[in-house]
Amino acid sequence: MNYQELFHSPLIPPSILSLVQKASHHTVPVFIQGERGTGKELIAKVIHYLGDWKYYRFYKVDCNILTDDSFVDQLNRFYKETNYGAIPATLYLKEVGRLRQLDQFRLLELMEDGIFEKETEKKMVKNLRVIASSSENLKEKILKGNFSEDLFQQLNTLSIHLPPLRDRTKEMGAIAQYMLEKHSRTMKVKKVGISNNVLTLLKSYWWPGNLRELEQVILRSAMFSEGETVTEKDLLFEIGNENNTFNAFLKRTGGKSPEMNPSTLSYEQNSNSFSLFLTELVHRIKNPLVSIKTFTQLLQNKFSDMEFREQFYRIVTDDIEKIDGILNGLLSYIKINNPLEKKDTVRSILEDLLKGYEKQLEYKKIKLFKKFQKDLPETVVHDEQLKYILNALLQYAIPSIPPNGSIGILTQSLAKAQGISEDKKFLNREGRYIEIIIIFTGYKKPVEPFQTVLGISNAQKEEAFELELQLVKEVIQKNQGVMNFQVNEKKPRTMISLKFPIERRRIIYYSSIHC
Repeated sequence: MNYQELFHSPLIPPSILSLVQKASHHTVPVFIQGERGTGKELIAKVIHYLGDWKYYRFYKVDCNILTDDSFVDQLNRFYKETNYGAIPATLYLKEVGRLRQLDQFRLLELMEDGIFEKETEKKMVKNLRVIASSSENLKEKILKGNFSEDLFQQLNTLSIHLPPLRDRTKEMGAIAQYMLEKHSRTMKVKKVGISNNVLTLLKSYWWPGNLRELEQVILRSAMFSEGETVTEKDLLFEIGNENNTFNAFLKRTGGKSPEMNPSTLSYEQNSNSFSLFLTELVHRIKNPLVSIKTFTQLLQNKFSDMEFREQFYRIVTDDIEKIDGILNGLLSYIKINNPLEKKDTVRSILEDLLKGYEKQLEYKKIKLFKKFQKDLPETVVHDEQLKYILNALLQYAIPSIPPNGSIGILTQSLAKAQGISEDKKFLNREGRYIEIIIIFTGYKKPVEPFQTVLGISNAQKEEAFELELQLVKEVIQKNQGVMNFQVNEKKPRTMISLKFPIERRRIIYYSSIHC
């Protein structure tokens, strides 16, 4: 396959061309996100075969079909073939979100430390590029505790998002024509054109199978086309029940809808399966509605009675829009019926805030150290208030750090917060707290404001930002927390400790609905 030609083909979305080109010239990890059938594996191969490693091995591991030990076996086979990195190679992990927790840990160790462990044997690995893809939302899996956030950060060094085909309507004609020309060369399918009416139908279709489904439809329609152009009557989305996506879905779920067999599934599994079932059902109904509406537009010109023609079109169109509205409501119901548990909020807020200081830290060559407790409990502090507190403290600390200095951030949970007396009204009943520690090189100690006969002193003007600490302290106390400073003037080093009560309730949220 000519991957240089493929790179310039309509199959590759223009929005990701520069990212794909950059990825091909480097060996950093790449994460490709997109729905099923959007061409994730194709992009992975383009990245590999356009780069300096194009003459070396591209090794695919399909995480969908891995058994308990097969991931280690696959890696072992891969490393033996490449002599543990003596020969450069690209490892492509298809649907990486399906990896078991233990395999996620192994992959993280491999990417962080370059170590591959099998049983008691450890091997150092080099000259390895990892490209991973997923059709799942890994951030949601992280929130549910089903995927390692550390591994995601490693994989997501360079991120490429593939848009679904339904969002690429302007490119639909060029994509379809490219597929026709390709099959005319490889499968002896006669080269035909595509009528404007067919192109309108293609643009209106939902395309749950994306590029893969479009290619099947184009090939099938071209085979059955009698003329030089594919028309509406030639357009075949499906043939028979075996290729019916909806029937295939029923087959995957055991031939019946999940609610018919509740005893075999947990509530969460049952709910997720039923949501998938409803989503697929909605799409299977919406797609024919598009065809019916288009057919109605064409059919109205066949009636000579203008009054009847307008009435016919209005009635059918109104009914279609009513059904479409019901289906859109059902899709909204599916979204709000799948609660997600709120997890690791403190870490998420800290990571987001630190991104805003990356340039400042890099400019001053400040080393950043992070140690976040896994599964840190949620706190009673509202997200926006916590963000305000932490951002204010980072703004307070970072300017005082000298060049080549360091800053460390640690989170942990405490059975009982030290330094808070039992008679304090804000001590929670269980006595459980989380602690956030910010420690940095440099001398920075809050001072009490005082007035001189000439007003505020120059020294205090330089420390004006410390006045905001009073506001921060007030927000902390309102949320039943405490803030302590420890300053070592000899080293010099400053430590800020925050303690907040944990939230004892389980917090859930729902995906937003885009109307």
